[in-house]
Amino acid sequence: MNHKELELRGAYPQVEPLVQLRHVARQLQLFRPRLARSDQAGGLLTRYRGRGMNFEEVRDYQPGDDVRSIDWRVTARTGATHTKLYQEERERPVVILLDLRSPMFFGSHLAFKSVAASGIAAALGWAGLQHSDRIGALLFADDGIDTVRPRRSHHAVLAMIHTIVARAGELTSPIAESGSQSMKTLLEEARRIARPGSALFLISDCHDLDHRCSQPLYLLTRHADLQVIRIADPLERQLPAQPLTISDGRRRTLNTASRPLREHFAEKQAQARTDVEQLCRKHRLPLLDFDNTQPLMPALLSFYGARQQNRRRRAK
Repeated sequence: MNHKELELRGAYPQVEPLVQLRHVARQLQLFRPRLARSDQAGGLLTRYRGRGMNFEEVRDYQPGDDVRSIDWRVTARTGATHTKLYQEERERPVVILLDLRSPMFFGSHLAFKSVAASGIAAALGWAGLQHSDRIGALLFADDGIDTVRPRRSHHAVLAMIHTIVARAGELTSPIAESGSQSMKTLLEEARRIARPGSALFLISDCHDLDHRCSQPLYLLTRHADLQVIRIADPLERQLPAQPLTISDGRRRTLNTASRPLREHFAEKQAQARTDVEQLCRKHRLPLLDFDNTQPLMPALLSFYGARQQNRRRRAK
C-alpha cells in the first residue's frame, strides 16, 4: 500500500482510513531507547543501569556498584576492578492526548485540523502497539473527555479510533456553541491517569497552551515524558491579500484586502506561536509542527521514521 492510498482528506475522519494506517506502523519509531521510570517489565530497552537481561558494556568499578556485577575476568587481566553494565527492559505505556474541540474543525485545503490530528493519533497508536507498548488515549471534546485505558491490544487502538470518529463527527463549527474546556483541564486529567514512565503525545493546535498550563505541565512532566504535536493551517498564520470567503454552511466574505488587518492578524498569530514555543522550551518539551494542508505520511516519516531516527543518531 503506497502513501497516497493512506492520505486523509475532508472535514471528518473515517474509521477505515484510520485502521489502514496500521500499514505504516513498522516504519515508525516513537522514541529512542532512554531512561524509563516505570517499574513494570516490558519490551523497551532503556539506559537504566541495573541487573537486566542484556549485557551493555564493562567499565571501571565505581563506589556503590553492586559487587555481584564485577567482571572478574577483565579484573584479573587488567589488574583493575571492572563492573558489567546491563540494559533492562522496561515497559512504556503510550497515552495519546487528542484535542477534538471546536477550533480543530477548520481547514483551508486537503484536510481539517481535526482530521490530520486523528490520523496522527491513529498512526502513533498502531506504532506503539507494533513495539509492544500499552496504548491508551484521552480524547478531549468541548464538553467532555473520553478515556481509553492503556492496553497492549489492537482492541485499544480500535476503541480509540471509533471514539475519535464519533467525537469528531459531532463537530459542526470552529466556535463552540457554549464555550469549551481549557487545555489546562486536559493536562490535569492526563496527570491523573498517566502512570510513571508513560510517554504522552499531545496532538492539538495549541491555541490555548499558554501560561495557565505551566503548572500542570510541570507536574505532569515530573513523572512522564510528553511530546507536543502542533497542528496548524497556513491560513491561520497569514491571511491572503485577496478577499477571503469562509463557509460554515453559509457564505461569508472577509475584507482581507486591508493590509493593516493582515499585518495585525499575522503579528498576533506569530506571538501566539512564539508563546507556545517558549513554554515548551521552559519545560524541555519536544515540539513538532504538522501542516494539515500537506500530505500526512511524509511528515510522519520525517519525524518518526525508523530510518530518519538512525540518521539522527549517526549525525550525533
